[in-house]
Parts: sequence; structure tokens; C-alpha cells
Amino acid sequence: MIHAIRDVGGHGGLGSRRHERYRAAFDRVMDCVEKEYYLEAIAILDSLICDRLSSRLAYVMGSDVDLYWTCPWLCGKLLGKDPPKNARCEKDQDFRNAVRDIQKWADRRNEALHSTAKVLRSDTSRLNFAAILRSHRKDAVDGIKYLQVFDALDTKSRASVGKKPASYPNAFLPKRSRTRSRR
Repeated sequence: MIHAIRDVGGHGGLGSRRHERYRAAFDRVMDCVEKEYYLEAIAILDSLICDRLSSRLAYVMGSDVDLYWTCPWLCGKLLGKDPPKNARCEKDQDFRNAVRDIQKWADRRNEALHSTAKVLRSDTSRLNFAAILRSHRKDAVDGIKYLQVFDALDTKSRASVGKKPASYPNAFLPKRSRTRSRR
């Protein structure tokens, strides 16, 4: 596997391409939730959340971030072991709270994506497959909420230094102007 890093936007239209991809991906998430395709929504949300976490981690660490780092790993790096002493982890308490919520969501995401078809000796083993799929609606909806909270913090943080994230404006808001993104 090639060691790939997340490219910093602002060069060669990368930020604009990212924004368009975010919009298209988020539109698909909303369509999936509406059509009850919760596992697909969760998988796309994981990709969006990982990208935003990677961007924040690169900023906090002041170095490149590997493209293959997973959501739990990114959360762990952002939260760090000793935040007051660790210069390479998130210090802002609002961000730390948002990352903790995402970290908990990632555990639920893992169960949704990796255990949906497994039959174990538990109460859920008596449910039919359709009921198990429906049970993941909250995971999809919560993923949307956590992405939006993190993005609002990121947008505010960047504005304080005269910058805008690739998600600006409103890539993760379903009620934005309805000029549909190119799919």
C-alpha cells in the first residue's frame, strides 16, 4: 500500500472540488436516510467525518495526516493522552466534546456496518433483518448531527484566522439552496 497523505486545499481548485464532493455526498446521505438505506448513509458519513477530522488533526499537529487513518484512530489522536501537556492534540473544549461524540458514534457505526448480518445469542437475534436495518436509523441521524456540529466549530475556528473550510458554505446543510450538486 502506498503511503498517502491528505492534501491541503487551496491549490489547483482542490478546495472547490472538495466542496462539490461534500455536497454530493451529503445529498446522497440525506437521500439514503429518506429511503431507509441507513448503512449506506452511515458509510458515507464515516468518509465525510474522517475527512473533516483529518483536516483538523493536520492543523492541530502541524503535519501531514495519513489518508488511511480510521475515525477511531483520528479521534484518539485529536483527544490525546495528556491534553494540557501534549502540544499535538486538540485543546479547544468544544472540539474535544464534539470529537468524543464522534468517537462514541464510531463504535455504533462499527456495529451497524460489521454486525448487521451476524446472528448472536442476544435479544437482537430474534429480530428479522429488515428490523435490524431500521434500527440503524438513529446511527445515521446522529452521524449527520455530529458532522454538522463539528463542521460549525471548524467553520468558526477557521473564520477567526481568516480562512474557510472546503465545506463552506453549507455543504452539510440539507436546507441550503436546492441547486443540486453534480453526482
